[in-house]
Amino acid sequence: MRKLSEVRKAVLAAIDQHREQIIAIGEYVWRNPEAGYREFKTSQKAAEVLESLGLSVKKKLGVTGLRADLDSGRPGPVLAVLGEMDALILPSHPESDESTGAVHACGHNCHITAMLGAAIGLCHSRAADALSGKIAFIANPAEECIEFASRLQLMAKKKILAIGGKCDQILRGVFRDVDMAIMNHVGTGENYGAAGHNGFIVKNVIFHGKSCHAAWPARGVNALNAATLAQNAVAMLRETFTDSSIRVHGIMTNGGDVVNIIPDNVRMEYMLRADSLDKIKHLSQLFDQAMLGAAMALGAQAEIITTPGYMTMENDEALGEVFRDAVHLLHPEAVVNINTGFSTGSTDMGDVSHIMPAIHASVPGTGGTGHGIDYHVADPEKAYIENAKILALMAVELLYGNADKGREIAARRCGCISQEQYRAEIAELSYVSKSPGL
Repeated sequence: MRKLSEVRKAVLAAIDQHREQIIAIGEYVWRNPEAGYREFKTSQKAAEVLESLGLSVKKKLGVTGLRADLDSGRPGPVLAVLGEMDALILPSHPESDESTGAVHACGHNCHITAMLGAAIGLCHSRAADALSGKIAFIANPAEECIEFASRLQLMAKKKILAIGGKCDQILRGVFRDVDMAIMNHVGTGENYGAAGHNGFIVKNVIFHGKSCHAAWPARGVNALNAATLAQNAVAMLRETFTDSSIRVHGIMTNGGDVVNIIPDNVRMEYMLRADSLDKIKHLSQLFDQAMLGAAMALGAQAEIITTPGYMTMENDEALGEVFRDAVHLLHPEAVVNINTGFSTGSTDMGDVSHIMPAIHASVPGTGGTGHGIDYHVADPEKAYIENAKILALMAVELLYGNADKGREIAARRCGCISQEQYRAEIAELSYVSKSPGL
């Protein structure tokens, strides 16, 4: 069997040899941005790359998701290497799609590219000959939690099982045999590390009023006024939030149809974030009280559809050490911080981290403002090539030889919740609150 150092060297060389191909993948996905559960071009490209490596691809794992396994042929743990595919909707971005407004303003084009680049390096170097267990390359749809109404419609039609792509794939059993999972998220700084993240729930709020001519508003019930009062109620609640992790933010998706009719149907979407499930549940109660109370105050009615979002992200310390080792093989001087910071943002990788050891690491390569109109790939070498190298090096360290390191980490899966427990926990976060009479 080849020495560990030789396997690492071969993997890195294979990625370098296919550098132009990997960068081309990243640029293709950047030029073809697709929002969640609509990543058809990206999914097809990913499948083509994996099939070209001789891997069998399971498709439509969450509409556009897919999985391909690199099997060493020897018993051992199953490592998932994940790659997100979806874009945001930001029409004001100068490189957004003219017809859809989609743009990769969070760098997911880099995420799927890094996963595919790691697969290219591991397969072309024949690294599996020196490994035990399997590597599951999983492409994930719909990490960005947007377009709530349309996703609820997809859920009602049983086309998807959850708002988030990884959550959907968990419920489909895509991760049932997986023991640990890794992915890297590109950042706009020069930092390497892994931080905890908030969890959240989703609120779809519908205010029902009574339409009438706007010149005689007393004849109706203004649903827009009720929604405006509710927004102010939430704003006033914010001074009672003593926990710095809490975030409450929303948009109005429909505020009426024409200006000379008092609105009778107004809709809003909100996200409620915090760093623990108990805090999220308490926040949910306060939010519902504000919405229903505001509706009652103006004679309107409200309906609140609460849907599970994402769970808190909990990075595995041992996987953090493996990530640090991989970064230091490329940049010995780099400072790598694991679980020393916290992000008030959220990721569906959090759901994965509750059912198995997982890490959602950060690597450099992009610039501008995340989710902003100036976001861009600043350094393709870091965003695509080094990103792929880090994932591939982690896979080698975890599964080399008898996969001792991977087995040690995989054994801690027994300390995580089961997938059945996961189903039960998210089921508790799905309910409807209504004004009396609805």
